[in-house]
Amino acid sequence: MLSQNDDTTMRLTLRGTRTAMSFVAEARHLAIAEPYPEAGQPGYSALADVLARAVLFADWELVGTGALVRAGSTVRVVEMGLAAPFRTDEMARRITWRLLADASHELLDTDEIEDAFGQPLPIARFIARRRANRAENRASRPMPIGRIVVPPAPGVTVLDLPAMPLLPAMPELVTGTAAPGRVMPNPPKGRVP
Repeated sequence: MLSQNDDTTMRLTLRGTRTAMSFVAEARHLAIAEPYPEAGQPGYSALADVLARAVLFADWELVGTGALVRAGSTVRVVEMGLAAPFRTDEMARRITWRLLADASHELLDTDEIEDAFGQPLPIARFIARRRANRAENRASRPMPIGRIVVPPAPGVTVLDLPAMPLLPAMPELVTGTAAPGRVMPNPPKGRVP
């Protein structure tokens, strides 16, 4: 929800549960209000593929954002924004590497991207290492061994309790043969002797 303060600046406030779309709106607002670097990044076509989005939180507040898009044969970081205490190259790098990690399966044939400064960033080694780690993680997953049967401990007596009787079934309700419009009798009110 956008609200206007007394100094005529627009402020984005979110009410209720934060959804994915509200995060996108909040991230875009931060990227427009506080772009990093100061010049920002060039715009991109609405037809470009957004490969990943990343947000950086501090004390439940959105303080950094970025998106990775593919426009034709170019992959670049756009909508990079950082709030005042976090405006460092280190935070921009963290967001960039998070974007690359999330979109690594889309970047198999990409050797370099444009970072938030418009400079080429080689990523082939990072993507290869990420894929190798994922394959290693998949290979080390525990294999299901089936149902585990725990035998009773020796010397423990097993109580043989009688089965609880079931309520008598009403065949017309179970089989669905009750006549339409049939009214079930009301239970008696008050105490039943």
